[in-house]
Amino acid sequence: ALSRLWQGGTAASRFVIPTVWDAITGNLEKNDVKRTRILREVLTSLGPFFIKLGQALAIRPDILSPQAMYELQRLCDKVPAFDTKMAMETVEKELGCK
Repeated sequence: ALSRLWQGGTAASRFVIPTVWDAITGNLEKNDVKRTRILREVLTSLGPFFIKLGQALAIRPDILSPQAMYELQRLCDKVPAFDTKMAMETVEKELGCK
């Protein structure tokens, strides 16, 4: 559990730290698409749950700009395949089959 927390924290820092810096320097709007692209990459690296979260954000015009929504919509159709062997091992482990 601690390693997963570490993985999430280090991945999220790729998005959070530059975004905070943009807020401090007044460049949030200028770097909106760039930061959203990084967010998409971070969500993809964290796995299916986070990809689904990004997909939900992709349809929220009240939260994101149209350009940012477009970038996150790539999570709806251009997501790398999840390894079937890994998926089966995870399901078997969680269900106690092995």
